[in-house]
Amino acid sequence: MKRFRKAIAVMLSTMLLFAFGMTANASQGTEGASDQAVKAESNIHLTTYNEDVIKHLTRADKPEGITSSVYTMKENINFKAPETFSLKKETVPSLKASPTAATASSATYSGTITEEGGTQFLYPVYLQPGELLQAQLDGPFSAQLDYDLYLYEFDMTTGDLNPNAIDASTYGTYFNNYEQGSASLPENVGTRNAIGSEKAYAIAVHAKKGSSINDPFYLTVDTSSSYDAYEPDESAFHAYNFTFSTGGSSLNSRSIHSGIDNDWYQITIPASRNYDALNVKLDSTSESYGYKAEVYGALSGNQMVLLPQTNHNVSLNTGTYYVRVYTTNQFSADHLYALTLKPVLRAGKIVITGYDSSKNGPNDYPTYSYGRHYRVNGSSSFTVKGVVTTTDNYPVANAPVDVTWLNQNWTESSGNRTRTGTAYTDQNGAFSVTVSLPPSTGSIAEYLSGAISFTHYFDLSGVAAQVTGTSIIDTDVVYHFAYSIYGG
Repeated sequence: MKRFRKAIAVMLSTMLLFAFGMTANASQGTEGASDQAVKAESNIHLTTYNEDVIKHLTRADKPEGITSSVYTMKENINFKAPETFSLKKETVPSLKASPTAATASSATYSGTITEEGGTQFLYPVYLQPGELLQAQLDGPFSAQLDYDLYLYEFDMTTGDLNPNAIDASTYGTYFNNYEQGSASLPENVGTRNAIGSEKAYAIAVHAKKGSSINDPFYLTVDTSSSYDAYEPDESAFHAYNFTFSTGGSSLNSRSIHSGIDNDWYQITIPASRNYDALNVKLDSTSESYGYKAEVYGALSGNQMVLLPQTNHNVSLNTGTYYVRVYTTNQFSADHLYALTLKPVLRAGKIVITGYDSSKNGPNDYPTYSYGRHYRVNGSSSFTVKGVVTTTDNYPVANAPVDVTWLNQNWTESSGNRTRTGTAYTDQNGAFSVTVSLPPSTGSIAEYLSGAISFTHYFDLSGVAAQVTGTSIIDTDVVYHFAYSIYGG
């Protein structure tokens, strides 16, 4: 901060020296009051914008960041033939459903795979007309193992498996840090029975890389009859496009209806933009339920990397990202969560728009020999007002601003040479910083002739407003008034 103040002081001193070096106005100095601040003449027109409400989602058919490699069964498995069924039903704590939630069934199974390329099946899973099936694979919890999840239909009459998976989740193993601990993103699949009769399904856990007789996997299966219209979208492979405006966009037509329900959205960050971060936030009620909105980036091999958030802000580069909404606590099909994505706009300009003071008010702009500038009396409060915008004039909210006032007629040792203050911009990009000024030294005398003549004594002082930590700055000259003498 001391280095910043010194740099600003040097810059203001140079500016003031330039002001002193200007050719003085040979004409008679006149004093006038105006209701228009000098800086307001820069005519900053802020583009107004409102948050958009998304009413329709379109599925991203070809995700740019991840690829699907659906595993096709090499065997013609007949489910009527005797099988060794090694999955074990687990009694595990479940997430809490709302008391008003529709009837749903959920069960968790565990098992192991003893050789790479091996597959464990869970079947049959029956789905009634209109019901939704969701399955989630957690573990094995080892960085050396990579298991995938597949969903198949089979003919209930013949018992033959349809070898083409109707859904697949093939993330690469990548351990992220969650509140619940370190883990790779779970694999999730889902389907909806859209016909008028019962259907049967098989769920397969496939050891894509490695295997272990000691490291189990956990497979949770949920069927429900109450869910939102966009289901199923259980993995990033089935994400919906979420296009947001400069003012932000929100979606409030979706629910989390089960403990393993995952809603996925795809967002695209263009190369040409006026932001470097995105605010990703759920409504407070959903957050109190334990709902999470997380942003992921995709690496090679479909490794999904959880991106860090600070106050719901996520820093993003150009490219494709994925937003996941799920619950860590309770859920309800009747509760519609509100998801809002809003760009954290990048500051591109700062403009001093006006001043105010306890003794001079906002409209004291005399014209002395150094031009028309705001005048502030010594030993008074002094307020600097301005606005921070993007380069294309969108207001930047929550931008930190540093304001420095300098009167170089005072020595540094006097403690009166500089005054500094800080503030954050409001939702309109506006800032206001007030400092208490020392007395003026009255180093300049300006004779004002007229029917009644005066001599005014004042100093030239400088003002700088800067977006903290950047080179974005605006400067101005202010008259620091000392006193006047009648007929001097």
